[in-house]
Amino acid sequence: MAKKTGRRSGGGSRFAVLSRGLRRERGKMNRTETKYANELEARRLAGEVANWWFEPMSLRLSDPDTGQPARVTIDFMVLMPDGLTYLDDVKGTGPDDPASLVRMKWAADRYTLWTIRLVKQQTAKAGGGWSVREF
Repeated sequence: MAKKTGRRSGGGSRFAVLSRGLRRERGKMNRTETKYANELEARRLAGEVANWWFEPMSLRLSDPDTGQPARVTIDFMVLMPDGLTYLDDVKGTGPDDPASLVRMKWAADRYTLWTIRLVKQQTAKAGGGWSVREF
């Protein structure tokens, strides 16, 4: 009888197997981001928003001596007609991710040129729409 190694077929550790499907391809929107993009486009056509971009940049949050720096990829950059620019991180209806909140606060402290916001989709029971939290 062969000895079990703790690895599943297909290679990789069990943690890699558990995380499959959680990572998404850069540049592709999920359903929540698509819904928010549709709203931004409608607001742009109505003249409420000058322009918007999806995943326009990744902000470096730390400069470690070794290893990879901490980064946050902005979901949407929204340019308002008056020149104000928002960097929006869009989240679904699930519970808040503490790590995401820390990254947003950290980015807001480091990059004061922009207003960084967490835009969270509201459930239909809560009235729908979006809640916006500025950092």
